[in-house]
Amino acid sequence: MPWADRSLPPERDDDPPPTTPAPLDALQAERLALISQVRRGVHSKRQRQLVQRISALTLAILAGNTGPRR
Repeated sequence: MPWADRSLPPERDDDPPPTTPAPLDALQAERLALISQVRRGVHSKRQRQLVQRISALTLAILAGNTGPRR
């Protein structure tokens, strides 16, 4: 066995841990969950908070999608 092969760390036998969702995916999931709670025609404080949070999430998603354009 050559020296270079012996100096390498052993390879892992198990699979890598599952990847966590990207922050953008988490934002989209939260946005969709909040959209289902919005009731048209209801003007309560809670509904205003939901709409404001959806607005903030939408802006964050759009800002995350702005990459180099071709």
